[in-house]
Amino acid sequence: MKIPTISDYSNKQIDTLELKGGLKVNGVTKTDVDSNQLLVTIITVVFNADKSLESTIKSVINQSYENIEYILIDGGSTDNTLDILRKYENDIDYWISEADNGIYDAMNKGISLSNGSLIGIINAGDMYKEEAIEIVVNYYEKEQLSSVYVGDCKLFINQNDQWILMSAKSRQFPYRMIPHPSTFISASIYKNYGLFDDSFKIAADYDLLCRLYKKSVPFVYINEVITIACPPGLSSNYYLANIEALKVRLRHRLPFISSISITILGFLKATVRTTIKYFLKKQII
Repeated sequence: MKIPTISDYSNKQIDTLELKGGLKVNGVTKTDVDSNQLLVTIITVVFNADKSLESTIKSVINQSYENIEYILIDGGSTDNTLDILRKYENDIDYWISEADNGIYDAMNKGISLSNGSLIGIINAGDMYKEEAIEIVVNYYEKEQLSSVYVGDCKLFINQNDQWILMSAKSRQFPYRMIPHPSTFISASIYKNYGLFDDSFKIAADYDLLCRLYKKSVPFVYINEVITIACPPGLSSNYYLANIEALKVRLRHRLPFISSISITILGFLKATVRTTIKYFLKKQII
């Protein structure tokens, strides 16, 4: 399967030219040179998320670090998402709303539009800590490497402020996925190794990181919470998530016995989660 590249997306035509906005549309383009600071691109992909998008936007535009290029890719929302994008027109570098082929196609589109040397992707509903990007840039400048930078993620598991810490260090990567909302990747890596394989519906981020791991791209662990994430959306389909994760492990030829064992354990956990949700729903009804 051919892995999408930045040039593949650069050659695509934008269908709905009128549904776009931001500073770039008005002729304002940010670079590393203009501010004497590393330019960091943040990408948010969204579809019908007007209830959660604004908190994400605020967490990006209120960062302690200043030189940020913020790109939002909307999949053609029919709720009030576009109203929110227009509300923050002067804080967003570029936004576009048009139909796409899913979340990873939208992410690829955002990467192809970016100018930053370092790229982070955060979905609607998730939030960065106020100093998150400043922390990541400090690691980037210290390492001076084209790398994957990954920090910890505080994951809320319900509406009662109960949360768990997703530590990138303890996730046993590459056998298990590290927290993608807390991951930043050098732009040169996307250019050299390609984008997300959107034939995956849930695990393309895991596939990309495994691809980079197998290519010996350095991974730099940041021992701090970077992102506060909401409960998973599409990936809460635990069975499909485990099936796709197994496909990724087999594709990248991780040890077979370990890959199967982790998948079986994943199915058992999925069954427990599904059962608990079922009984909780029964109690509510």
